[in-house]
Amino acid sequence: MATIKDIADRAGVSSATVSRVLNQDYSLQVSEETRQRIMDAAKALEYKKGGNRARKKNADAAAMNILNIGLVIWCTEELEFSDPYYLSIRQGIERECAKQGMHVTKVFRLMDDAQEVDTEQLDGLIVIGKVDLDVVQRPLNTKPKPIVFIDYILNDNCDSVMFDLRKAARQAMEHLFELGHRQIGYIGGVSYIRRTEGRVHNVDQRQLEFEAMMSDRGLLDPSLVFVGDWRTEEGYRLMLQVLERKERPSALLIGSDPMAIAAIKAANEAGLSIPEDMAIVSIDDIHMASFVTPPLTTVKVYAEEMGMTAVKLLVDRLRGREVSLHVTVPTKLIIRKSCGASARIKK
Repeated sequence: MATIKDIADRAGVSSATVSRVLNQDYSLQVSEETRQRIMDAAKALEYKKGGNRARKKNADAAAMNILNIGLVIWCTEELEFSDPYYLSIRQGIERECAKQGMHVTKVFRLMDDAQEVDTEQLDGLIVIGKVDLDVVQRPLNTKPKPIVFIDYILNDNCDSVMFDLRKAARQAMEHLFELGHRQIGYIGGVSYIRRTEGRVHNVDQRQLEFEAMMSDRGLLDPSLVFVGDWRTEEGYRLMLQVLERKERPSALLIGSDPMAIAAIKAANEAGLSIPEDMAIVSIDDIHMASFVTPPLTTVKVYAEEMGMTAVKLLVDRLRGREVSLHVTVPTKLIIRKSCGASARIKK
């Protein structure tokens, strides 16, 4: 009969680690790869726990039947780790998976290569980003699995978790208008949908809301819209283009905090003072936003809660819910010094 030590030797970990994993102690700081290696070793050795027989049966069943889910992520690993928004979503997913007895078995990235999403060994999928259904259900010979989309509403047959991009941009713009700004520019990135035939570009919702609000007031100047990729360094590059203009905007809406932080750096290097020479408002409220000089006024997005909510929706689906749900997580304007207003929170 296999023992805890046998499993530890096979998995290359300590006996204490094996014991805690088999007893579903998710407070243990261990990688999912190590956790799965222990579970595989226990199954291969046909490990049976001792003690009360009924308790043993239930505990073993729970330990050996952790639900396996896959993550489909539209961006590269480099972009995910450079943008805390995506990291926070993933951290929320992993935290809630640990609570729910689920295991992230596979991660598929679709930024560049058309990687096939193999769902055969999975119980469900969480998709982060704008990815069409035909991409994640391409193996037609497999039974469709429950899917939850984050940051994208596909259709009424799939669950989704979103924050309202246009509302976030509107909160930021209304604040700039309240401060008296009329010549306002925009810095952001290109949005796209991942499909089987490749990436299909479209205008990001933040940019659309900016243009609509400026146009409604007769203030839109297309030459003040600067768009690139959603990368931190793009914020720096696009800000340099803003600074090259003879007539600069008095304020900028920037689509993400990492881009805004890079833009502030470019402005500082050019000898400008933020917000005296140019006010800046952004969207995200990442951890670093309050430590920039000046601290960044931004619209807070509850990214970690979005990830946690997606897991809860998936669990609910696996338990039999048939009606699709679309959850919109609220946002909040956090006012600091980069906009020129006094520090307060607008509710």
